[in-house]
Order: sequence, then C-alpha cells, then structure tokens
Amino acid sequence: MRADGFPAPSAAREEENREGRILAEKTIRVLLAKKKIDVHGRGTKLLARELRDAGMEVIYFRFGTVDEIANAALQEDVDVIGVSIMTSGHLRIAEKLIPALREKGRKDVLVIMGGVIPEVDFPRLKELGVDEVFPPGLPGETVAEYIRTHVRRSKSA
Repeated sequence: MRADGFPAPSAAREEENREGRILAEKTIRVLLAKKKIDVHGRGTKLLARELRDAGMEVIYFRFGTVDEIANAALQEDVDVIGVSIMTSGHLRIAEKLIPALREKGRKDVLVIMGGVIPEVDFPRLKELGVDEVFPPGLPGETVAEYIRTHVRRSKSA
C-alpha cells in the first residue's frame, strides 16, 4: 500500500515500466477532479488507480471552484482533466471550465467528464468543449485508451 492509500503497482507492471513498453513518449499527466462536497469517491479512486496502472501519472484533486481546477491544470502542467460528477452541476462546470482554461492558455488540455450525468446532456457538454463524457461503470481501460489516443493526436497536431 502506498502512502496515498492506493495499492502499489504489481511487480509485472513495474517490470513493464522499467522496460519502457507502456509508453514510448512522455508520461501522460491526468488531473482527476472531484467536487469537495461530493462524498461519492470510490469510482474516481478506482479510475485513478487504473490510469496509473496504465502508465499515466494521476493527480487526484478535490475542488471547490472551477477556477481551482484551471489553476491546478496550469500548475501541474497536465495533459488531461477528468472531472467526476456524482451530484449535479456538470453543465455549469463545463460552461466555466473551458473558458477558464483558454484564458490561462491551456486550450490544448483534453477535458473529459464522467459519473452520473444524464445522456441527454452529453451533446451539450461536447458543444461547450468537453472532449468526451463517460457514463458510470465503464472499464478504466476504455478511458485510458481514449486518453492515449486523443492526447497523442492533439500533441502531434
């Protein structure tokens, strides 16, 4: 068990990392953001572990305001922001987050959302600039593969 409460990666995963087979490029940095008032964190913690096991560096961040997310993204120099929503406010967060990132010169950051978000809101979130929305229950590898594919595409463009 690591100091942050997550299990240590398996010996096989560490061996793969040493041999450089997981990522040939710079490690993808992911900021996983969750509302401070949202007590439902199990899925976010599970996703954090799965992304880490997929070779990504994960910064787990509990936020109070959208500006805190944008500032953390800038300070941590992340490639991806994943926002977990288990209560409500997903549209309002997207309406504020995307412009805040652009203001800070971080329009290159991949923004994904997941959790309990009505599917009827998925198109509107994408119109606002969210790159992808994931419903609850998807395997972490699905999210990891999306991130790997789309971060590399945006970095090479």
